[in-house]
Amino acid sequence: MIKADLERDKLDLADNSVDCAVFTEVLEHLNPYYVSHAMSEINKVLKLGGKLILTTPNIASLFRRLRLLLGIQPQYVTHVHEYTKKEVEELLKKHGFRVIKSLYSEINDLTLVNAEPGEHMKIKSYRDLLKLAVRRPTELNILRALAYPLVKVIPSLRMLAAVVAEKTGYIEFPQRTTRW
Repeated sequence: MIKADLERDKLDLADNSVDCAVFTEVLEHLNPYYVSHAMSEINKVLKLGGKLILTTPNIASLFRRLRLLLGIQPQYVTHVHEYTKKEVEELLKKHGFRVIKSLYSEINDLTLVNAEPGEHMKIKSYRDLLKLAVRRPTELNILRALAYPLVKVIPSLRMLAAVVAEKTGYIEFPQRTTRW
């Protein structure tokens, strides 16, 4: 296991030594100023043709839009910056990756519900979501049940963006220094 501050540290791995990097639910926690450093480090340790699997919340999701319409900050408190799928694709291309597959996942739209621990793992379909909403009619569960048909038809309204990319080359970004 390697522990590193992704905004500042160099990854303690040999260059071109990794076949696959999984970067799920991390990007939104990084200060945008330091994202280039993190992407450069991932690119550096991946082998040519190595894969990067990245997921991040979709700032343009239906629920983020509804929060904004209600005057509520759509971005979660612990997130520094949230992205659209297109922004993630552009970010990866800029950092030496070729996007192989890019999609909006419906998993969070089904499973981010008010349920007993582990109960959300049993939700595999819209029918399961409806059963939960009837059994546990909380505001969140009812909203999920009402919104799911729309996010099923319009994928860009889903909560999670997922991208699989391949390293095509190494891009080195200069270290930023602060001058006083």
